[in-house]
Amino acid sequence: MSIKKKIKQTVNSIISLFKQKKIVPIIIETEKSKSLEGKVALITGGSGGIGFAIAKKYIACGCRVILAGTNQEKLNKCCLELGDAKNIVLNFTEINTFESKIKEASEYYGKIDYLVCSSGVHTDYPGFDWEKVSEEDYDFVMDINLKGTYFMIQKFAKYLIANSMGGHILIISSSRGLEPSWSPYRLSKLGSDGIVRGFAQKLLPYGIVVNAIGPGSTATAMQQSNLPGSIYTSDSLIERMAMPDEIAELAKQMVSGAGDLIVGQTVYMSAGRGIVDIK
Repeated sequence: MSIKKKIKQTVNSIISLFKQKKIVPIIIETEKSKSLEGKVALITGGSGGIGFAIAKKYIACGCRVILAGTNQEKLNKCCLELGDAKNIVLNFTEINTFESKIKEASEYYGKIDYLVCSSGVHTDYPGFDWEKVSEEDYDFVMDINLKGTYFMIQKFAKYLIANSMGGHILIISSSRGLEPSWSPYRLSKLGSDGIVRGFAQKLLPYGIVVNAIGPGSTATAMQQSNLPGSIYTSDSLIERMAMPDEIAELAKQMVSGAGDLIVGQTVYMSAGRGIVDIK
């Protein structure tokens, strides 16, 4: 690592120590309407911070939810907390199982209307840079974030079409896709934007709407460097992380009737990171 980068990291660490106060996020009102009544959603990565927040929001809006992830114990715990949800074990690297897993999930409530792809991994930890990328790093990220997402959408779209159903497909992407792609993670999120636009074009004639949300730094377990109890970050000019509940609120709007005219878009929730604040 260069001396310049080390100095920058040190300065940022010192700034963080002086900004440990909690910055209160916008207040999300308790859901009063059942805008997703009668719908069923399959949420991959549903036991993670953002996926779980989306599951809670959807259930509050009247939607039935099936969580998908790799850890059965964690999935069971999440379903117990949600009170009214099902789960399936699904590994995004096992593409040959996708059709059977979608069928298994659909049998819980007789159908699936929405697919939310919130599965994802990254290697962009503090101090990580392009010269540290290995072939294993590259394949690990691409197999899940890009290849797994592509084929999960393909299989789910085939399920909807075979059953003469419209629906919504929503990818949880990242604002890192707007930034120079020197890391596998950034490159995978750039690719996600292409997946969204490509499948949106092909699937809209069938009544299937495809979009994505691109959060910036979010207060989840993936952000291991944030100080306990603080959502301060130097990643944006607003200087706070997004909260999973904020992303969930937008995710609700995107799959509801209110989101039907948003097609093939990645809506960024990054406080301008990558758009007006280029890193």
